[in-house]
This record gives sequence, C-alpha cells and structure tokens, in this order.
Amino acid sequence: MISTQLYGLLQERGIDPSAQSVTLMRHKTGQYPLQKYLGTRALTLYQAMQKRPHKQGGLIIGFYGHQPGRGVLLGLWRITDVMPGQEAFDRGLLKESLEPLEERTDGYYHELEELDLLDDLRMQLEITWTGRDIVWRRILEKDNDYPVRVRVEPAVPFTNASDVSLVMAELRLAMKEVTWQQGLGSIAGVYLITDEHSGRHYVGSAYGMSGIWQRWCAYAGTGHGGNAELIELLNSYPGRENEFRFTLLETLPTTMPRREVIARENYWKVALGSRRFGLNRN
Repeated sequence: MISTQLYGLLQERGIDPSAQSVTLMRHKTGQYPLQKYLGTRALTLYQAMQKRPHKQGGLIIGFYGHQPGRGVLLGLWRITDVMPGQEAFDRGLLKESLEPLEERTDGYYHELEELDLLDDLRMQLEITWTGRDIVWRRILEKDNDYPVRVRVEPAVPFTNASDVSLVMAELRLAMKEVTWQQGLGSIAGVYLITDEHSGRHYVGSAYGMSGIWQRWCAYAGTGHGGNAELIELLNSYPGRENEFRFTLLETLPTTMPRREVIARENYWKVALGSRRFGLNRN
C-alpha cells in the first residue's frame, strides 16, 4: 500500500524522516531535460552544489516539476560528505556536471550517494507541491502536507509509432510498459540511434516476432544492444549511452522477409550518411 503523504511513504519504505534531515527539491524544466539523466552522475551533480551546507547523513529527494504545483520523483540521495565548492572543483569532482562551472566556485558541494529505496517509483510518484510554487527547496517535517500518488498513466505514454523518439532514460522506462510492448511488439522496422553528444548516427533494423520492442529492450538492458560500433564507443566513453536518442524511422510488417527489411535499413544508411559520417561500419 502506498501512503497518501510523503512522510508516511518514507516510513513504509524503511526510512525514518525524524532520524535525519530530509530535503525536498523540485526542479523545473529549465534548459536541461532532467528525465534524460535519471540514474546518472550528471543528475546527482545537478543537486550537489548548494549555497548553504546541508547536514552530512541527511537525505535529498529530487522531483521534476512537470506541471504547476506538482512534481514527479527523480531519485533519492544520501549526503555522505560536505565541502566548499572551490575544493570540490579543484579536486575534479564536478567534471560531469550539466552546468558549466567557473574556475572560482562559490557555495558548498555535497557528495551524494544515490539510494535505490524508491527506484520503482521514479517518474511515477507524483507530489503535490503545496504553498508557494516558487520555493523549490523545502525541509520535510511530520506536520508538512505533501500529498503523493502513484500515477496510473505511464511515465512515458505511448501515442503511435510515427511519433516515437526517446532518450535512453525514457526508453528504459517505456520498455517496461505493456502499452509499449503492444505498440512496438507488433511491428518490424528501421530505427535511428543518435548520439546527442557528437551528433553521429547509427541505423539499425528489427524483424520477426516481437520486432522493434524486443530489439529496443536489448538496448535498454545493455546500452549497446550487442552492436560492435556502440560497444567500442561505450568502452571509450563509459556512460555515453545516456546521450543516445532512439527514433523509429520506418515501420514494417513483422511478416516482411529479413532481406527486404535489411534493404530498407541500407537505404536509410545511405540517406543519412551513417556509414561515412556516423557509427555504422557496414
């Protein structure tokens, strides 16, 4: 059973909010698509720098402000160390930050350990951000009124195959949903993977039973889906899969012969120049 208040929910998950400071942060969209960085060091660092120091041992719960007065869960972190921001910069602890930082860094850096106690509720647990919406950081107390609910709607809704374009974090959520299995499991097709860091493309195809859904589940699980080109890239740049965007270029029937699907894949490789300028080797 999920409690209707955040304080009670944490208690149900074995977290005693009275035993440590619990800070709630609600981040609006801004210039960064935060859902793209779920589970990554970049998202952790996005919350690590603060003007004032938080207590070591305390918890931070991050939310993405997807609607006015509401937010969906991004993750849960424990503060394991606190130091001046300049010291963290000098030690190279901020290198993967989403935000460019000046050589002189004010404020305080918090080393954060991401906890998995709420992982199953990422992008599903919705909080009502009562009071002034502009206050993006608050301390959780027992008498606070923070209603929560688990959204019935999928974290990543499926509309139709012609509109499919997902970053890796969205892909990993979507492949767990029945609506996506139904929508992509009944079609074959040609897809595009864009490394949004470099702009380079990889064109691939899926055919046979379970089609696109089965193939994309492999990418969600490994990051590279067994492709030699992508394995090499990820060996050189660990974590780069979080920059991948998956776009369905062309849908085909699962009954189409493999050779015909491959022919369409080759067409798109030529059209997009993915052999000459991208990540395809053949």
